[in-house]
This record gives sequence, structure tokens and C-alpha cells, in this order.
Amino acid sequence: MRPGPLRNRAWGVIDMGRNRVNGSGAAGLLVIAMGVFASTAYAFDTGPHFDITEDVLRSEGFSTAGIQTVQSANFFVDFYEFMGSAKVRAQRVSPTTGCRDSLPEILKIGDAQHFDDLIDGQQVAHKWDAMLDATSKAAREKEKAGDVLGLLALLGMSLHNVQDFYAHSNWVDGGTLGPPLGKGALAKYGDHPTWLSMDRKDREALEVYTSLNRPSMQRSHGDWDSDTLALNKDWAGRPHYNDAYMCAYFATRQWVRLFPMFLDKRGTWNQMQQWSAKSFDPARDWDYARKISFYGGHWNGNGEAPSGAGASKYFLAGAVVDFLHGLCVSGNASPLRRRVEDLLLGWGRMPYHGPFDMTLPSASPESLQFVQLKVHSVFATQGDDGFLGGQMDWYSRAGIDGQRFWSGLIDEHDQFDFHSGHYAPWTMTKAVPYSTADIGVTFQLMELDAKYDDQIDINPKPGLKSLVLRYAPATGGVRGDVSTANGTVRSDSRFTMEGKGDCDCARVIMSVERITGTSR
Repeated sequence: MRPGPLRNRAWGVIDMGRNRVNGSGAAGLLVIAMGVFASTAYAFDTGPHFDITEDVLRSEGFSTAGIQTVQSANFFVDFYEFMGSAKVRAQRVSPTTGCRDSLPEILKIGDAQHFDDLIDGQQVAHKWDAMLDATSKAAREKEKAGDVLGLLALLGMSLHNVQDFYAHSNWVDGGTLGPPLGKGALAKYGDHPTWLSMDRKDREALEVYTSLNRPSMQRSHGDWDSDTLALNKDWAGRPHYNDAYMCAYFATRQWVRLFPMFLDKRGTWNQMQQWSAKSFDPARDWDYARKISFYGGHWNGNGEAPSGAGASKYFLAGAVVDFLHGLCVSGNASPLRRRVEDLLLGWGRMPYHGPFDMTLPSASPESLQFVQLKVHSVFATQGDDGFLGGQMDWYSRAGIDGQRFWSGLIDEHDQFDFHSGHYAPWTMTKAVPYSTADIGVTFQLMELDAKYDDQIDINPKPGLKSLVLRYAPATGGVRGDVSTANGTVRSDSRFTMEGKGDCDCARVIMSVERITGTSR
């Protein structure tokens, strides 16, 4: 493996060098990083969290800096869960020197987020009511203090929990395992309703849980490659991932529209939407959220170390050490991360005080289509992994209807079939209104390198490496850089592209597909 940089939000270069890890303390953190960040996925992978959050916030008028601030706060909910896990404590390298005295409590409360370990509908209902109550109070406190950055942190952290409910519960399992969404008495709520979109009496009558331990059946969160009884739907290789993603999208949009109702002044919400990097630049927090997740196999599926191909053991520890500037989990915290810690100590406790009801905002549009770009296999035809040897280390970058996406990593494989074993295609998903006639799609295949990542040639046309496509949802047609005689394929057909230049070249099999959902 030749470790290389992860690019920044503008797809420019962040030179990470070789991320040397020196000293016994750093070696201990290496154990942490490999044992925690590259372990069981406890939430939607960071990529889906980021993608859903950006998709919704962009449509609701948020600036780029505001979106990235909310995304970073969303990630930190996972970060403090990871760092507060038993695996970290067992390593005894969570030092107190230079750390906050309240760090143990912060880690404990961080571990209690994510809508986990709720055994029945009553506990689920109490959790939702407690989160509504706590978020409403915290938002008004932040507004009164003029703390717009704190409000953005609160929005991101609460959205993490909102999204996790659909990835961690049996909400979309259907059949004998979950509620019959879209059918019978529930049909009036659409085929992908949210918890809050249902009347209280209807949702609380459902058998809903995020953990089940019965003599007849036991269902836990599960690992990335667990059997179908495991509850998690954290990445595209898990059963019902698409359904969880669509429900989480509708729930995110609902929560974002609900959030201004927690505030007393419309101007405060406008300040959140128009957040500028001059007030707080989220770039560093945002970049390391992606680096840590990416190298740990927790960005967008296909397996954490040591069992999966989606992690880079070599580079993960360096990213964590660089981010923390040492070994203290709360050390060198940015203003945003400090607010996240403070919110965990207050808002994160979420005591239950009884039912909490609010008038919900508009649900329009109630029906949406979601475009998915999928990569089914990659195969190196020319080129190699460079002077240090080894096999290719793949990832991809894409654009769908103006939004940028990153796939996860496939480490040390010259060829990879995403349909083998427990793996699944790289999948990038974008919500698109039915009124959209034609959608632009771009795709770049990349290879992780020692200093500057290589773009791999997958376009047979001279001088071109990337793919530029147009997708028509109404007809399912894909045209542009597709290798057919007339330059058009159906979306239900996989197409193969192969670079022909004198360079690093590869063959890739991919598809563009559509899924649909409604929430009323």
C-alpha cells in the first residue's frame, strides 16, 4: 500500500505526506485507530450522512460553509462514540493531561447517541419525544446567546440521530420483521414515511425497535458483513439500505424545516443558512471527518479492517494523530468541536419529560426519485501501484445533478468484483424532483498514491480520462461517454468503459439507475 492524500472539498490536493507515527503513545493510538475507526459501523457510514445532509441543506438554501459545518458536527457524534468505546478504554491511551476533566462524561454520552438499544415502541417514542424537547430547549438557549455556530452544531448532531433511526431500526424491514409501510392503514403515509409524519396513535401502535433480544429471535446492530437478521442498514451492501436512505432523506428534510420552529427569530435561521467561512471555516474539521472515515473503511461501505477491503490500515492512524495533534481526544479542538462537546454534556443527556408535539412543516414534494450511480467492477489494464509496488488502491469521485460524491476505498486489489462475498457496488445517491428532465452525471476513477493521487483513464477517447453522461429519468436512457454504437444505453443495463491511452488505464463496469419514494 502506498498511502496518499485525500483531496479537499474542491477536489484540490491536501498533501498528507507519509503521516509518520512515532513514539509509544502514537503506537497506542495506532491500535485505537485500527480497532475502533475500522471496526463495526455504528451508524450510516459517514458518506451517506454527508450526502443526505448536503442534498437537503442545499435545497433549503444553505451556503457551502454552512453545509460543511453541519456535516462536520454530524460526524462528531460518531467520533465521540468511537473514542468512547470499550476498545479505546481497554488500550489505556486516553490520557488526561491536557484533556478536559469532563472528557469521560463526554465520551459516555457520545456513545449513548444513535438511537441504539431501544427494545420496543415505547422506548422509541420516548427517545423521539426527548430529542424534540431537548433540541427545542437547546436551540432557544443558543439563539438567546447569539451562538449561531452552536446552532449549526446542534442541527448537525440532531440530524445524525434522526438519520440513524432509519439505519438502526426495523422501520423499513417489512414482512414479519418490520411495520407494513405503504400498505393497509399505513398507506396514507406513503411508502417511505418518517416517524414524525405519522399520527402518534398510529406510530406508537407499531412494533418498532433498535435492539431485539427474545428467545424466539435476537437482532443486534451487526457488523458490515453480518447476516440479514442484523439491524444495521449503514451502507449499500446491507438489506433495505435504499429504503433506509430514502426514509432518512425525507426525515432530514422534515427536521431541517422543523428546526426554525424551535427559534424565536426568523433572522437567526437566515444567519444559519448564510453562514460564512469568515465566521468559522469548517474546512479542517470537514476534511479530517472524511479522511478518518475513508481510511477506516467507514466512509461508504465495503468493509472495515481487518476483514474487509475498504480500509487502509497504514494511513488511518496518521490521520487521527494529525487531527488531534497528539493523543488527547479533546485536545486542540476547534470552536465547532468544542461546541459539540458542550452540547453532548447538555443536550445529549435528553431526559424524557413526556410527549412533545409540534405542527409539522410542509412535506412537499411528497414524491421524489433518487438517481443512483453504481460501480460494479474495476480492472487494471495498464499501469501499476508505483515504485513501492503492491496492487491498486481504488476510489472514485462523481457528480450527480451538481452534487459531488466520493466512493469508499478498495485497498490493494488490481481487480475487484463488487458482487463477490459480502461486498456491494459503490453506490452514490441523489434526490431529484420529478420535474427534472435531464440529469448530468460525471465520474472519475482514482488510485491512491504516495503524494498525488492518480486519475485513471477509463475513457477510450484520446485525451480524455473522465466520463461525462446525461441521464433521462423518464426514459431511463444514459447517453454521452458510453461504449455503444449510438452512444446510448438503458439505465437497467450495465455498461463497460475502458481507457485506451498510454497511461494508467482501467476497465470499469457501471450503471445509472433510479429508485422512488413517497412520504406524506
